[in-house]
Order: sequence, then C-alpha cells, then structure tokens
Amino acid sequence: MNQLLAQTDTAVQLHLWLANSDSVTLNHPKKIHPDSIISYAYYFMGDRYRRGGTSSKGFDCSGYTMTVYRKFHIKLPHTSAGQSHIGVEINKKLIDKGDLVFFRGRNSRRPGIGHVGIVISNKGEPVQFIHSSTSSGVRIDRLDSEYYRKRFMKATRVLPLH
Repeated sequence: MNQLLAQTDTAVQLHLWLANSDSVTLNHPKKIHPDSIISYAYYFMGDRYRRGGTSSKGFDCSGYTMTVYRKFHIKLPHTSAGQSHIGVEINKKLIDKGDLVFFRGRNSRRPGIGHVGIVISNKGEPVQFIHSSTSSGVRIDRLDSEYYRKRFMKATRVLPLH
C-alpha cells in the first residue's frame, strides 16, 4: 500500500512504499543523517520540563521532539499523539537511531499516547532515547526499563535509512 505524507510548507515529503517495509524515502534538499539529529538533541540535555514548552527555557516531550526535528526542516505537530501519525510505524526489533518512540501517558485514565522520545541507539542495541520528562527535563532513558517497557506503544520512522 502506498501512502504519501507531504509537508509542502517545508518541502519535506515522506513516502511509504511498502506497508511491511522499514524503508522510508525522504525528499529533502539535504540528506539528514540521524547523528545530526542526535547531536542537536544533546544540545538541550538537562534543560527543564515545562508544560507546553518549545525552547531551552523548558520543553514538554512533544515540544522537545518538535523543536529538534524543526531544525532539520521536518515539521511535527505539538502533541505526542499527533506526532505518532507522522512517518511509518516500525517493528520494535527494527528501531534505529533517529526514530520516535511513543508511550502511554502517566495518567492511567487516558489510555492513548501521551509521551514521545527520540531514539539515540543503533538498531540491534538496547533502545535508548532522549526525551523531556516531567521529573527531570531532557534526559536519556532505556526502553527496557520497567517503567517505559510497560508504557511502550509504538515506534515510527520519519527519517530515511542511513
């Protein structure tokens, strides 16, 4: 099944050619390497959490991922649930550097996606991600920690394979 997600205002077009494939093509004036995304994401390490925040004065989780990807002309919505619809969903075994990981929120009465982070580990390694947490701001955590393993919902790829 072919799908096309286009963000014409940023000249970014994301094409999913095969629904069961983990390959995505990103048409952009410059190639974007996941290491560039990760390097920029580290720049905000330790910045505090701030509800609705989208700057180094404070970030919420989706404001953080939105800000990081915006630097590379990839426009993401300012909600984790909205971001979960961008790109192609990938199998947990195929998670790679630069992918987005999504989790249930802390409020158990809200069953949907409520948190997002950016994967910083390579495919096949234990999944580590950088995110803005309510407790300690921009930090790194592991998907296999009990807290995040239980809340994990899905992963998506918004960058081409490198």
